[in-house]
Amino acid sequence: MPALAIDTSTEICSVALGPGGEPPDEIAIDAGRTHLEVLLPAVEELLGRQGVTAAALELIVAGTGPGTFSGLRVGIATARALAQALEIPITGSSSLAALAAATAASTELTSLAATAESPAILPVIDARRGQVFAQIYRTNGGGIEPGSEIFCLSPDELIAQVSKTAGATVAVGNGVLAYHDLFAASPLRLPLPASGLHRISAAWHLPGEPVRLKYSPADLLAVKPVYVRAPDADKTVLLRKREPWL
Repeated sequence: MPALAIDTSTEICSVALGPGGEPPDEIAIDAGRTHLEVLLPAVEELLGRQGVTAAALELIVAGTGPGTFSGLRVGIATARALAQALEIPITGSSSLAALAAATAASTELTSLAATAESPAILPVIDARRGQVFAQIYRTNGGGIEPGSEIFCLSPDELIAQVSKTAGATVAVGNGVLAYHDLFAASPLRLPLPASGLHRISAAWHLPGEPVRLKYSPADLLAVKPVYVRAPDADKTVLLRKREPWL
């Protein structure tokens, strides 16, 4: 089942292609604020090097954040447009969960966890304005499950909150890198700054098993960005007045 996954919730524009159960192929570009310019060319390149036509795709998965307002708009709008044009199913997937899943599956987790048998995982995405988005995940039989709501806090507030409640915790993501000195001085355990665990990979949005969905135009608008900060929600209301399809 050829499936295409897209994540533009951070400065990294990531697209991945793969049927369930096989290693996916991925392109990741440090796009900064240029997701609009690089996303579709990256999709075209990925399909081309795998010899897969767009018409052969059976599923589109969009990373829903939380993350940067403009990046999420670009990624989800593109995913919707592709699904509509190809008349194939679309679904959304948490960008925080993708970070956590990659960490849970990594061989780095054992060394980072030290003596903790089941450490918590804290994916952290830079929310800008001195804040981060984060969520505690618990490892569960090789998988993950949410252990908290999504936080939108200053790094200091997040570290204090998690240190009180989560126990041994491994923190990953570009939010950790943005405030590395603070996180490095905390009780949280961190991969090295150069670790790939800090980057969201769209491959972790791909389903592990074939997903049997049918195309429905109503599903296009059901895939929405996760906005957990009031100003972002206000922007969404204003945007929909001008562009109601978003």
